[in-house]
Amino acid sequence: MRVSFYGEGQVATGAAAILRRRRGIEVLGPFGRKERGEALARRADVVVIATTSFLSAVAEDIREAIEAGSNVITTAEEAAYPWANDADVADRLDARARERGVSILGAGLNPGFAFDALVLTACGVVPEVKSLLVERVVDLSGFGEAVLRRIGVAHLADSFTRGRRDGTVTGHIGFPQSMRVVAGALGVEIERIDSSVEPIFAKHLLAARFLTVHMGETAGFRQRYVAIKDGLPWFEALFTGHVSLPLLGEEPRDSITIRAQETLRFSVTPGINPQLGSASIVANSIRRVVAAPPGWVTVADLPPAFP
Repeated sequence: MRVSFYGEGQVATGAAAILRRRRGIEVLGPFGRKERGEALARRADVVVIATTSFLSAVAEDIREAIEAGSNVITTAEEAAYPWANDADVADRLDARARERGVSILGAGLNPGFAFDALVLTACGVVPEVKSLLVERVVDLSGFGEAVLRRIGVAHLADSFTRGRRDGTVTGHIGFPQSMRVVAGALGVEIERIDSSVEPIFAKHLLAARFLTVHMGETAGFRQRYVAIKDGLPWFEALFTGHVSLPLLGEEPRDSITIRAQETLRFSVTPGINPQLGSASIVANSIRRVVAAPPGWVTVADLPPAFP
């Protein structure tokens, strides 16, 4: 099996390294932006596109890869459920993938596992779901500088507010996509999704791996998304990210609370490593995307990922 990687970031290089240790898989790349044509048109069994978070920025890359006859995995968070962003683009690429007999999957740790695939698996032990609460506390210190600044780290208060307003500061992306995947699988109609992001400011100098956060700049943020069903909260997603979690009295963790006939709580401690976890999900999704039915699929359509 041949796997081509387009993108040279942490997820692509990590997933490529994992696959190189496995028999029967030939890894091509990772290829950078200047090698886009080579990355997408190699007629690989799977093309992994790990360049950005946004559907609009990867749509043409996906189209070229499927035209070359490749299945596609993209780490773009908006691609986990693309109909939430642009139904026309999603429908068009879904139809073309079906015609070409290949599959498209948006996959990663979040979305792709922590807030959707793992949640659906946990829901298998209850007769019905009344509501959900999923929380992640993440150490952001290992992320690259560009990602940190885009999600909201190393900004002064006015820069953070301005970035939130003009879309250059996004917080973590993908919560509406995960919520739509879970709701679709459980047969729930979401009325709307409310959201908020609150900055956490550094009280002194903090050194992350790839940048330094100065006093008065944002060292992290708290993010909350709530999906409303029948006028009431049905799925609440909480995300706390910081470059030095001990200053918050926190450690990395992932937790799921299912309110059903009985309330069940699942917890992963320490929390899933964001870089290794994301790379592993991509590497462990190669064979399942090849085996998937043609078209644009979500993690709810597939068996679990495993090595």
